[in-house]
Amino acid sequence: MFRMHPERAHKAAEVALRVPVVWNALRPVSGAGNPRLRTTVAGLQVPTPVGVAAGLDKDARFLGALLDLGFGFATGGTVTQSPRPGNPEPRVIRQPERGALINSMGFPGAGLEAAEKRFRRYSRRRDRLFASIAGTIEDEIVECHRRLQPLVAAVELNVSSPNTSGLRVFHEPGRLRGLVESLAKHKSVPLLVKLPPWGRDRDDRRKALLLVETALNAGADGLVIANTHPVEHSGLAVGRGGLSGAPLFEHTVRMVAETRAVVHAGPAIIGSGGVSSARHVWQLLAVGASATQIYTGFIYEGPGLPGKINRGLITLMNRVGARSIMDIEGPPPD
Repeated sequence: MFRMHPERAHKAAEVALRVPVVWNALRPVSGAGNPRLRTTVAGLQVPTPVGVAAGLDKDARFLGALLDLGFGFATGGTVTQSPRPGNPEPRVIRQPERGALINSMGFPGAGLEAAEKRFRRYSRRRDRLFASIAGTIEDEIVECHRRLQPLVAAVELNVSSPNTSGLRVFHEPGRLRGLVESLAKHKSVPLLVKLPPWGRDRDDRRKALLLVETALNAGADGLVIANTHPVEHSGLAVGRGGLSGAPLFEHTVRMVAETRAVVHAGPAIIGSGGVSSARHVWQLLAVGASATQIYTGFIYEGPGLPGKINRGLITLMNRVGARSIMDIEGPPPD
């Protein structure tokens, strides 16, 4: 059986998504117009709790099409100040039997200037667009934040990619606090921090939740829990990457629940990792997520996935008499 090279397949999908007339036709059946699905993320009203994770549209080329498919919000980037080639190839491995990907992309992108121009094109839809930013030097990240936040509804600070050298410096609470405080000082839209995953070990959990508290105390409005899980793989040129997709979901539920137990009712929590169904979204909302993000599930399931999830959520809500997303609790009904 012929299998397209993973990165070429992704680029082919990007080209298709940049033809808006095709995806506009799906908007009426996307399910995103049902008022029962409306939710709030860090004070922002979005039509559905199903969002797009950073990495799917690295250069903000087709965010409008993603919204038309039924996503409640879409995250462009991750954007760095200067253009970057990313890591050498091969840097993407598909594992369809597991519903997983392993990537070592390393933030390839056209840089801040190009991203800024593209975000400007979506000015009429900025209320549902997020920008993911990163860098290894505080000043570079501050500049990305300064120039992109007027163009989006929220900024997501990525300090957790396992595929980019230099980011781990921000896993030290003091450095993270200083960076978030620098951004929060000038923020005009909500600031979210995307954190690295953690295991079940008590010490791992303690260190991770310290970063949670540090980010929020420094001025972040919410968190994305969590990034891809670091793994070794000889098929990648750099020998290591980030695992995403189905194997992560049970860990995402655990981490969101642990985070919500610490931060209580206030800050937003976006659950990211292994989400691919209405039941998954229900489970994350029930343990304290404000919304969810999807990446790998979309790669495998295709453009009909957000609409399928939206409609599935309404079906589940009908079964238990839930009038809104706020009524979701407990395990999803059979």
